[in-house]
Amino acid sequence: MFDLSWVELLFCGALALIVIGPKDMPQLFRAGGRLMAKARRTYSDVIGSMHQLEREVDIASGKNGKDDWRNLMPEEIRNLPADFQPGSMTAQQHQQRRAALDQARSDAEAKLLKDTTDSSPETVEEPASTASGPIQPPSAKG
Repeated sequence: MFDLSWVELLFCGALALIVIGPKDMPQLFRAGGRLMAKARRTYSDVIGSMHQLEREVDIASGKNGKDDWRNLMPEEIRNLPADFQPGSMTAQQHQQRRAALDQARSDAEAKLLKDTTDSSPETVEEPASTASGPIQPPSAKG
């Protein structure tokens, strides 16, 4: 960075020891360390602010990348079911309900698939209600 060799650094250290003195040298190093820490913190804050600004600009411009607006939400809100209505049920109850609906849907699809593969065109039977003729509407008894 400064393009100093070890000999030059050793010379600077010896000169600082003579000018500042051995008594005040630890205080100087502590102050220098605090200054460096504060500079690093400020730098990381500026970089973080710039990244946040980039994400906000991407959201405002409508870019759908890996950092869309859902990524800015807390994890527990991000994973809510699609049919969640605040106050109606807890998130866990909604997830259980959604799982039960998905299971029932997959069971019905599996049964329908099984029924269509089990029955061949020759052995298809008509339901009992249509075998005896058309369905008559109930008579009105007054």
